[in-house]
Amino acid sequence: MSPRESLSQFHQHYLQEHLPQVPQPFNVYPIATGVSQPSLPYGRRDFYQISLYTGGTTQLQYAGHSLRIESPALLLYNPLAPYACTPIEPLHGYCCLFTTEFLSTPGQGVPWADSPLFQLGTSPVFLLTDEQCAFLTQLFQQMLAEVNSSYRYKFDLLRTHVHLLLHEALRMQPDVPQLADPSAASRLATQFLQALETQFPVTSPARPLPLHTAEAFAQHLGVHVNYLSRVLRDVTGRPTSAHLAARITQEAKRLLQHADWPIADVAEALGFADPTYFNHFFRKHAGTSPNAFRRAEASGRLVR
Repeated sequence: MSPRESLSQFHQHYLQEHLPQVPQPFNVYPIATGVSQPSLPYGRRDFYQISLYTGGTTQLQYAGHSLRIESPALLLYNPLAPYACTPIEPLHGYCCLFTTEFLSTPGQGVPWADSPLFQLGTSPVFLLTDEQCAFLTQLFQQMLAEVNSSYRYKFDLLRTHVHLLLHEALRMQPDVPQLADPSAASRLATQFLQALETQFPVTSPARPLPLHTAEAFAQHLGVHVNYLSRVLRDVTGRPTSAHLAARITQEAKRLLQHADWPIADVAEALGFADPTYFNHFFRKHAGTSPNAFRRAEASGRLVR
């Protein structure tokens, strides 16, 4: 499993200049030109992040996908999926960060960690109308006013504001019927997707993917390989091999774009014992060779 950046590490790397106080279970801060603008490297974090962009443009990488986000937009990040954010035009808005413990409260109405908002395979981006943006801006401004107050129960109040944010995002999602008791097949599919995603991003050839074959995943989940593939086909429309090929290809492209590793090291990091086999795999799923893809990406970056 790829290591996750903690809230304390994130605070030290990106926020200490603007938020010198010790990181709390919940923090909120404004995003403005020249403030909190550095690119976030692709990686997994062990906390939740909600960003409201009222102005500017950013390039988002999320769970292997790349999206250009125009404001106004609301973005929800969670500990399951890796992400990166690179400002294209100066960003304006607000951001709040909070731990899993802060989000969870006994007897709450919605189990947020299990809600559709934070499931793998769903988009973290919500494009906003002017009315929605104005409402969410007001919520963030109220949180900014409260976070440094001396009110004894301020974190309970801030949690209520976060719940309002999440309810507003839930309203924006298409209505998808939810089973009160998900089937064993759905649970197994979710476990597979989580086990697959939490291995990324790959950070070193010395720490290759521990699970990179259908057989390895089946053994990890305690089921027969054919049963796992059948369940995934029924629940998601794709067998195990298709999920693995798509996700490993996404990670291979990222490494070829952003890591200066030799092709053989990229192959090893992704679980390929033979670079030649990796070459065939990449050509089949990406339509070109690893070397040609890297050259084309480098040329495109120079042109841009």
